[in-house]
Amino acid sequence: MGRGLLIALLAAVVLGALAVSSGARTPGLGGTPAPAAFRLSDGSVGCAFDGSRLACGTAEGRGVVLEADGSSHPAPKAVTWNEATPVLQRTESWWHGGFSCRVEGGVVCERGNGSISVGAGGVGGAASG
Repeated sequence: MGRGLLIALLAAVVLGALAVSSGARTPGLGGTPAPAAFRLSDGSVGCAFDGSRLACGTAEGRGVVLEADGSSHPAPKAVTWNEATPVLQRTESWWHGGFSCRVEGGVVCERGNGSISVGAGGVGGAASG
């Protein structure tokens, strides 16, 4: 009976892992990432990822873009979000590929040697290298 239980447990673990990994895939050939967006709970900052770059902005319309190579520049247009946009909580982080973001006053995002920061204190980007 112990052997049957072990086999059933292993089968459940394998099937569970397959279900999770297949659900995490994005559709399309080549693994093209799906666009993603998030905002702070107070609506003061929002970010949008288009699959190759990340743009973050304030409710006042100031924004900055973090490119895949870690460089940054002012956003050419306002980043928009609404009540349906998922909220990034202080205890959470967001990441995709080499991009990662966390809540630290406002939002701080990094890619390689570059970073951007967007919050009530301002908008900026930096790169070292």
